[in-house]
Formats: sequence, structure tokens, C-alpha cells
Amino acid sequence: MSLRLIERIHEAAVRGGDRVAVRQVWPSGGQAISYRELSESIHRVAEYLRRALPRDGVVLLSCSNRPAYLPAFLGVLEAGMAVFPVAPDLAAAELLDAARRCGAAAMLSAGCADPLLGGAFAEAQSADVLGGEFILSHRPAWPARSDLGSAMLLLSSGTTGQPKIVVRDAKSLDAVAKNMAEAIGFTASDRVLAAVPLCHSYGVEHGLLAPLWAGCEVRLSDGFELSIARRQLAHEGISIFPGVPFMYEMLCAGTDVISLPNIRRAYSAGAPLPRQVFETAKGKLGIRVTQLYGATEIGSVTFNSPEDQTFDAASVGCAMENVRIVILDPDDPKTDQPLASGDEGHVAICAPSMMSGYLDSDESPIADGFFLSGDLGRLDEQGRLTITGRIKLLIDVGGRKVNPLEVEQAIQSHPAVGACVVVPYQISQTLFRLKAIVTPAAPGVMPDVNELREWARRQLSGYKIPRVFEVRATLPRSAAGKILRQMVEP
Repeated sequence: MSLRLIERIHEAAVRGGDRVAVRQVWPSGGQAISYRELSESIHRVAEYLRRALPRDGVVLLSCSNRPAYLPAFLGVLEAGMAVFPVAPDLAAAELLDAARRCGAAAMLSAGCADPLLGGAFAEAQSADVLGGEFILSHRPAWPARSDLGSAMLLLSSGTTGQPKIVVRDAKSLDAVAKNMAEAIGFTASDRVLAAVPLCHSYGVEHGLLAPLWAGCEVRLSDGFELSIARRQLAHEGISIFPGVPFMYEMLCAGTDVISLPNIRRAYSAGAPLPRQVFETAKGKLGIRVTQLYGATEIGSVTFNSPEDQTFDAASVGCAMENVRIVILDPDDPKTDQPLASGDEGHVAICAPSMMSGYLDSDESPIADGFFLSGDLGRLDEQGRLTITGRIKLLIDVGGRKVNPLEVEQAIQSHPAVGACVVVPYQISQTLFRLKAIVTPAAPGVMPDVNELREWARRQLSGYKIPRVFEVRATLPRSAAGKILRQMVEP
């Protein structure tokens, strides 16, 4: 299935090919790719992959935010293959696990990732079509999957077990790009500061899919560097900034007032935006930071427009085109029995950007065509959604969702640990890390905290490693011996 998104990029190359599609601003500012160069690179990458790999394969993409990411990502899709972006700081064990579970035919990697993954791939070669920045690793030790066609795969933490692999097909990607461009108002004259990692749903949708659909110029930052972000927002013509709450908190730190003359849209996702951060940004930056809502399984589905006459900063806004939202009874979520306006309940969404399913699990959070989000919320009379809490256990760590059960399983595999509970550890208004509370496997033999941290580091990515480890003699349990998580005092 072809993507209308890629067709639009090729059309933009014909209309105004010298216009910049993407420019790196951090860490090594200056490198730029025009729409004509992007269009040509997508073609070259697609042809290269068709020659090198089996048809309809899955290609892992391990790369930080850099201009070559765009033709790599889109080239895989144009080749009729499934692209699976993964974080470049993914631990080797996690990367290998993801490759096996998806039946990857190959991996495109830029940076320090082991090209052969310890022997998992039999061959690795320089992908010259991407300027020599990438290595193509292929000929895997497992049967390569070949039934997905053009699609995007993403890791999404569930409420139990290891993270699942979400499948979103070409139709889903086109739908979310079109919806966001129209709802948020991306235009060809906009410059977008993309500092959220492109390997995550929010980052790729708002730093790649929607901007390129509209013909914007993407200013790409590999992470959030405060001085660079301030200069781009204040002096370099940035008009759209998709961020997370912590970024806005950092921008507002200090006593100086910053002028952002070109900003039309500044919005936040990934976690609720504290009211104090909204008010401070309004005073110091002169902007209304709005919110949107989505999930890896469904993409972005709502936007809170700052132009709404009844604007409510706490809301995540109204549904985008062809998106339906209902609020259900949390204990009995029947989609044909939605709750009334104003009632709090389980948020369920039906959207054209919704996933096809999980690649590696028969478990499905979809009921009667609606995705059961695991979030609590309410709809007002205008159809605006306000998120009020979470049903699921996921912990937001700097915009990345961590399943505490995954971390607990890793720590509990240490022979000195009897039990473990992972809870949020608040650093600031908007920033959370993890805290692990453990009990000893043998009474009176306390596990060594530094040893536990090193044990976790060998199995988990850096952001999943608890900032704090605490050893306790016991944890609260039920009569059946189950740990009572809600009774664990952080």
C-alpha cells in the first residue's frame, strides 16, 4: 500500500524543490536537505532496499534525530516494507529481543549499535545511499517476516509483561498526518522545532509525518538543549513547537521574559501539563501552551485549539476528523452504553489512525472498534476531552512511558532480591524518574544497591533504570500473598 504522504513529498519536490525540508540545529547545526534531495533520497533508499532484502520485510531503524533519518524512514516505506524505529540508546538485549520478535529482515543503524548484534545478523555493509551514515545489517538468524507491506511498527508498554509491538499501516499514517496538519494548522510556511525523539509515536508524528505532509521546514534537534531551543524559538523563525511538559518548564526557568515573535502553535503531550507551567509560559513566553492527546496504538487524536472561545487549559481538546471518543464505565466498559457528558470514566477512541493490532500478542485493547486507552477522563458539552487519571500502571519518565512491571521483572531476577515494586519518583513539577523498593530474598541479607543498579543497567535502557533504590524488610501483601501495590508508600 503506497503512502499519500510520500506522494506529497515528491509533488513538493516538483513545485519548489529547493525549499528546505529538514535542517539540523543540534548538535551540529547547519546540515540541510531540500525537498528535491529528500524526494531523490527516498527513491534511492527504496531501490537499494528492494535489491538487498526480501520483499515485504521488516527493517529496524536505530538512529538519533538527524536529517538522514527522514529518507531512511520513508525509504523503507516506499520500498513496501515495514519500518520499526527503535531508540538508539536501547540496550543490546532489548534491541535483539525486538528484532527477533518482529522477525526483522534487516537493521539500518547509525551510531554505536553493534551492526551484527552479537552474531544475530550474518552480514553488515555500509548503506552508501544514505551518505555512509548508516550500516545495513541483514541475513538474520531467524525466519524473516514478510506479510506486513508498508507499515510502521512501534514498541508500546502494556500493563502486563514486556512491551508489545504495535502495527500501524500506511492508511493509518496518512490519516494521522492529514488530521494533524488540518487540526493544528501546519502550512508550507511553517518552521517546526522537532526535539522529541523521532523513534516515538509523538515525535515521528509531529516532527516528520505532519510537517512533511504540509510541506514545512523541520528544524531537527537531537534532544532538548535549552540554549539551542531558546535561540530557535526566539530568533530563528520557529512557528510550531511540539514539546513535552518538562521542555516548557525548562524554557520558563529563570527570571527573564522571552519574546517568541513567530510562534503560532506551542503544544504539549506525553503527560498532563501542570496549570502552573501553563500560567508561567503565558506570562514569560507570551504564549498559550495547549495540549493534545494520543497513544502509540492510535496516534494523535485530539487538539486543544488556543483560538477556541471557551478555551480550557486543562483540556486536551476536541476529536480530530473522523475520530470518535466515548466515556465508558471503568468496571464494565460497553461501547454501546457511554456515560453522559461530564461523567468521569474510561476513555475509548475510534480513529482512522488506529493500529491494525499487536504483532506479537493476541491481546487486544480494542472493543467494538474502540481502543480502550486505560485513561480516565470526561467529555464536556462541547466535546472537549479532559484527562483526569490513569487506569493503567504506566509511569511517564520525561515523555517516555515505562511499564513498572518490566522493570520489576528485571530487578527481581537478581538472586538477592525477593520482591520489587517500582513507583514514580518526582524530581520537579513535570519531571518524574523511577524508584525501586526491594525486599531481600533471604531474611537479614540486604541486597547491595549499587549492584542492583548495575544489574538493571545490563538489562534495561537508561531511562528505565530507577534513580533511587530502597531496601525494605517487607512489602504489604494480601492474604493470598499478592503485593498490594496501592498500599506501598513511596
